[in-house]
Amino acid sequence: MSSGIRNTLDGTVVRWALVGGARPAVAAVLVAGILVLFSIAAAVGLLSGTPSSPMYFLFSSLFGGNLTLVTVVLSINQLVLSRELGSPGELHDRIRDAMAYRNEVEETSGSSPTPLSPTAFLRFLHEAVSADAMALRDSLSETDDGRLSERVAGLADDLSSDAADVRATLDGSSVDIFGVIEATLGTNHASQLYEIAAIESEFDELTDDQRRLLDRVREQLLHIDTARKYFRTVYIEKELSYLSRLLLYVGVPVEVLTAGVLAVYGAVGSAPPTPGWVLPFVVVSLAAGFAPLAVLFSFVLRLSWVAQRNTSVAPFADAERDEG
Repeated sequence: MSSGIRNTLDGTVVRWALVGGARPAVAAVLVAGILVLFSIAAAVGLLSGTPSSPMYFLFSSLFGGNLTLVTVVLSINQLVLSRELGSPGELHDRIRDAMAYRNEVEETSGSSPTPLSPTAFLRFLHEAVSADAMALRDSLSETDDGRLSERVAGLADDLSSDAADVRATLDGSSVDIFGVIEATLGTNHASQLYEIAAIESEFDELTDDQRRLLDRVREQLLHIDTARKYFRTVYIEKELSYLSRLLLYVGVPVEVLTAGVLAVYGAVGSAPPTPGWVLPFVVVSLAAGFAPLAVLFSFVLRLSWVAQRNTSVAPFADAERDEG
């Protein structure tokens, strides 16, 4: 991951919860923490297994709240995923647009065919822009204008550093769509695009070949930003689909368990002595009742952070991009 992300996620636990950890594992840790909290409360006498109106009301609220949560989240996700539906003409246009984008990348880079997988494609884009930046710097090795040479060298170094960070992240991550997203979370090429425009306008002594190289670097940076925006869209759609499925896997059993607790409370009654197994059953059921919310929290935490880090479009810098 890029240096900007490392600075933002300065704690291993924070990074795991926010980005690196599998979402079901993060949700499981949250539920385990809630279970420990309720166990402590039961041990010190703050939580009783004796059926009472407050506990009955709490379980009734969990039952209704989880049912609403699962229903609303599934409905929202279906609205988001409905963009994948369309007429044959609309689907054909999408495919043609994707092919046109790939053809533009091949024409700009001078290499064909481009890689198929998102990981290899993103690595290819960064290697291509780094190679052109190095070629531009080499073309100015004999220039008498030291300021121009220094400006171009700084631009080339920045692009090469970005490419190296992306390659390091892709090489160290599993080949999935989030590995591609993670590799570009800390990148924004607004400053490089601005520097290219500034060099073109300030230095009239640039040759036609050098200006063509600058144009190629600019186009490749725009291709990179287009790719990362597209991969972000694909990632969000896949993540929302996974969230919907996981909420069903967790939510339905939790609803059955909560309904069982309400039935047990009605059967046991409030007359002492209360069976000894009721209190552990209540503690576990309370913790499980928060499982759907924990699942939603773990997914939304990463989705919202990814969206925040990818809000800006390449020609513009986001003033808040370094905030966690």
